[in-house]
Amino acid sequence: MSPVTLYVVRHGECAHNVEGRVAAQDDSPLTPRGREQARENGRLLHELAPDLAALDFISSPLHRAATTMELLREAAGLDPLSYRCDRRLMEIDMGDDTWKLPGEIGHLGAQYWDYARPGGESMAMLLARVASFLDGLARDTVLATHAGPARVMRMHVLGLTREQTLDYHPPNAGIMRLSGGSEAYFGE
Repeated sequence: MSPVTLYVVRHGECAHNVEGRVAAQDDSPLTPRGREQARENGRLLHELAPDLAALDFISSPLHRAATTMELLREAAGLDPLSYRCDRRLMEIDMGDDTWKLPGEIGHLGAQYWDYARPGGESMAMLLARVASFLDGLARDTVLATHAGPARVMRMHVLGLTREQTLDYHPPNAGIMRLSGGSEAYFGE
């Protein structure tokens, strides 16, 4: 991966987060709290990044991430619609497990990483698609994405193990900065 700084933002809290359901590549709207989390991330980004105009802004095309990006940009004093989307930033495809509660999916143990859900993808497949995206970045970038992609971004940039990757659960608020093989977290 090229030596760029990533500002990774998980979408704000959504209806499916509140219900504890796995939305995967389906969607649900941001809650009022999620909308405020996105705005707060925009204010925080304005403090963290010295030159916002020098940054690239890319979002998952799923509504919850795109709305997060628009609210973030607006709160940072930028045109809310001046960003682009990339499908490789979408959440993991949970296939037939979409909209289930975690307890309904079952525990896969050591097989979790390579298990491709019926009609979906595995964590290994998610890592491959996110890594192909990251390896093409040429400048410092703000990314609005989801829990799964944020987890494998850390793995790819920091050289983490599968276990370390699966143990990380990104919050819906705050900004994770990945730069030069190190990580810093700002916000909630």
